[in-house]
Amino acid sequence: MKRKQRATIKDVACAAGVGIVTVSRALNGKVGVSEATRERIQQIATELDYEPNRHAQFLKLTASRSIAVFVKGLDNQLFSPILNILEHEIRERDYLLNVVAVPHWADEFAQAVKIVEEDSISGVVFLGGRFQHNASYFDKLKVPLVLSTMSGANQALKDRYSSVAVDDYGESRRIVEYLLSLGHRRIAIIGSGMEDFSVGRLRLEGYLDAMENAGITPLPSWQRSFDARADTPYNFSTGYHITLDLLKEAPEVTAIFSVADVMAIGALRAASEMGRRVPEDLSIFGFDGIPVGRYLVPKLSTLEQPVEEIARITCELLFDSIEGKAPRHVTVPGIPHCDATVGPVAEVL
Repeated sequence: MKRKQRATIKDVACAAGVGIVTVSRALNGKVGVSEATRERIQQIATELDYEPNRHAQFLKLTASRSIAVFVKGLDNQLFSPILNILEHEIRERDYLLNVVAVPHWADEFAQAVKIVEEDSISGVVFLGGRFQHNASYFDKLKVPLVLSTMSGANQALKDRYSSVAVDDYGESRRIVEYLLSLGHRRIAIIGSGMEDFSVGRLRLEGYLDAMENAGITPLPSWQRSFDARADTPYNFSTGYHITLDLLKEAPEVTAIFSVADVMAIGALRAASEMGRRVPEDLSIFGFDGIPVGRYLVPKLSTLEQPVEEIARITCELLFDSIEGKAPRHVTVPGIPHCDATVGPVAEVL
């Protein structure tokens, strides 16, 4: 017995007297189809026992409608909500999201060039990463490009990409100036060194300039950095261990600026083990505003990055570029939370 041939989208379009695109939009709930036409097409599809070929749809999407997101630090708690929003927004536009994890020490542009050359990619988003890149990579990446959560990127090539981020340098300087306003002078920083061309370096520069403007030269022992060669240096353990070393070698420190909340949380544990009360003996201020900081005791002082806004703007910039619009560069303000881990400097240590 010959198997009945399944109805195709062409059969539905022919029976309804409309084009294939109209059928697709009607059955997928897209705008641009009148309600009467939508109901008629759905009725015809039911009568013909039409079922969309999901496998064919998937192959079509992966072949020409794919967005690649390169993530520096896939376990970064700041990036998880951004990725969730990106995935929702990208799928709403009938594109697929491909997430590529990149080690902290690796050049994400070099990896992107390779993937774009090998696969059909419609656009690229870099979530975190370096802000100095070989100019030739911009020539090789012939797709729309957005740098998300990265400030201070290559200014000479601003017409080649769009970007959205907080002002990492300016916000860090503001944090240190706040600590100075509370009477702190022996302020340490835990994070990355000058050899690390990422937001960590920008936050270090903000710290150094704020201290210099106050007439203070930080001692080398006040500046603690992680190993930039590690795959994921931004974590609780790193903050814990470098803060232990800091407090042992520089017990005179009264405040710590951490370039990431995860490290600040590790620093809280180290301070407790070293017998330093927070904030009575030691103030700690983080950066990022990850949710777990709100549930700590004491509640973490931090500079929150507005992740929902950053994710939304990232999508706008990306699809504007896909539509041929000129690149844009957006700076979003951070939200300071001066909570329970920061207080005035103690008169006597």
